[in-house]
Amino acid sequence: MTTHTHHLRSEKGVALVYMAVTLAVLLVFTGLAVDGGRAYVVKAQLSKAVDGAALGAARMLNSGDPKGEATRIFNANFPAGYMGTSSVTDPSTDPGFFAMRTEAATGENVVTVVASAVVPASFMRVASVNQVTVTSSSEARRRMVDLSLILDVSSSIGSKWGAVRDAARAFVNSFDRAGDRVALVTYGNGASVLDPMPSGRGFDKTKVMADIPEALPGGSTAMVEGLYRGWDELRTVSNGQQSGLRVIVLFTDGASNSVPGIYDAAPGVARGLRTFDFPKNNPDPDGQTWNNPQIQGLYDTSTGAASPSYGMTVANWNNYGAGNILTQVPLLPLTSFHANHRSPGIATSFPLQSNTLTVNGAAQSAVRGLRHFNAAAGRYPAEVFNINNAARNLLEIIANQARADAAGDYRIRVYTIGMGELVRYMLGTMPEQPETILMRIANDTRSPDYNAAQLDGKYYYARTEADVGPAFQALQSQITRLSK
Repeated sequence: MTTHTHHLRSEKGVALVYMAVTLAVLLVFTGLAVDGGRAYVVKAQLSKAVDGAALGAARMLNSGDPKGEATRIFNANFPAGYMGTSSVTDPSTDPGFFAMRTEAATGENVVTVVASAVVPASFMRVASVNQVTVTSSSEARRRMVDLSLILDVSSSIGSKWGAVRDAARAFVNSFDRAGDRVALVTYGNGASVLDPMPSGRGFDKTKVMADIPEALPGGSTAMVEGLYRGWDELRTVSNGQQSGLRVIVLFTDGASNSVPGIYDAAPGVARGLRTFDFPKNNPDPDGQTWNNPQIQGLYDTSTGAASPSYGMTVANWNNYGAGNILTQVPLLPLTSFHANHRSPGIATSFPLQSNTLTVNGAAQSAVRGLRHFNAAAGRYPAEVFNINNAARNLLEIIANQARADAAGDYRIRVYTIGMGELVRYMLGTMPEQPETILMRIANDTRSPDYNAAQLDGKYYYARTEADVGPAFQALQSQITRLSK
């Protein structure tokens, strides 16, 4: 009996030991679950904070304070003492929090944000684990930008120029002076490159902003030559050095109305012949449309100087024959001609109409074609109808060539901004709204002639001068999104 009692006591003692060990193990695992779960939540929030900080800094690479923006976003998303954390990376003092580098091979800026937090342990202390340190890192990349900014400086802008000037300067200021490249082109009677595209990385931001004219230069709307010069500037950057995002931005308040070429009255040199906009639209408070428009020229395609200078008013824009064509300039050239360019291999002439491009789904040459072909001369007469159609056709032809240009490392996107009521008037021989042309040259997905084989851009409309700034800001945001 004594022996049996002794065995029972021994078994009870072993059971108590097993129970104690089991409870201890359960306590450890419970601690791991509770403290590990808390550490997981802290880790998730820390990751969210560094992701936001990296993306915010990348958005600010163009201007402002990238590290300051990263600090602000991190602190907002991971406040001190979050979930009982005893310490966390201090962005203002920790040198490992923020880093930035540029990869020469890709032209990308890379932002890296790293942070850690200490989570005090509760149940895990029984296993001599007093705290858990969690760390998270995030990387954000931004492609560099090569951008040609092409600004309409024609007289029709008038008192609205101050708003355009300020919006354009703010737009330029949003790009990274050390990494991006910006060229500035203006067009009126001719087109001038005020700031050529730099060959090396970066641009003189202060100079480009200052070179946007303080006062409106004035002139007509030689948009064809302006677009050509902007495209040419993008092409001047050597292959292997180009930024991953190549962009043309064209601003206007009207419609293309000048045809650059070599005319019989000025042989051997490039000149522009233009018309006024027609037909008359009402209310037209600025008086920019006519039923009896003028033909004017010949304008130097670079300086805009009228040399030689001719002009006449026609009785009706749709009239043809004697009294409706300049006697000194009776014929249009066979093709356009562009004497001013810097990039090797760029085309210097284009047909005045195309049977492959479309306007509202039909061939350009069919719906906006030239008329009254002079078989003896092998050219078309320089009547208002033909000048206007050729000026619009050429704009679309050159835009298509720029978007299809495969000579560079990356394809080109085109964006357009139209300001005021003139871009929504029904103008020209069809007639049509100039903004539909701006959609077409941007390859906007809203256009019925959108080309899915090319990069899509976008057209932005600014109804008044007060809307120009927001239009440029929306465009800048779009470029920033694409550069990520």
